[in-house]
Amino acid sequence: MDGQTQMEAYLDKTMHENNIGQEKTINGMMKSIKVGCSYEEKSISLGFPVLEWQANRAGMMHGGAICIAFDMTAAAIARFCAGKNYAPTISLDVKYIRPIKLGDTLIVTAKATAAGRRITQIVCEAVSKDTGKLAATAATVYMNVDTTKENR
Repeated sequence: MDGQTQMEAYLDKTMHENNIGQEKTINGMMKSIKVGCSYEEKSISLGFPVLEWQANRAGMMHGGAICIAFDMTAAAIARFCAGKNYAPTISLDVKYIRPIKLGDTLIVTAKATAAGRRITQIVCEAVSKDTGKLAATAATVYMNVDTTKENR
């Protein structure tokens, strides 16, 4: 099986885990949608419909919900890069650019820029599906924890 096929199968499994296996957790409540992936670019894209429960007082997607969307998408590529290892988030730095309205879909693309033995660095962009405009960016770092040597 080539790398792209492996990544697509991994992403299908991740989507099932998020939306079915974790339906009562924040991951399941986000209702993520598979947009695509690229093994060559080390990237994964997910869509997040902007739901009423995610709204801030201005009626836009709350910054915390945007942060969750970044973390879920970046974690997916971090876990793919980590293989069998556990990959917890070390840092997540978000820059908000423009609001996302209820009823829109936030499209998040996460790209691994460095995937080493212990650390995976990822950059992310989030755009409005309706307008195509950039809504936010993020830089994230994940640790690759060897589960054969360390207890989580």
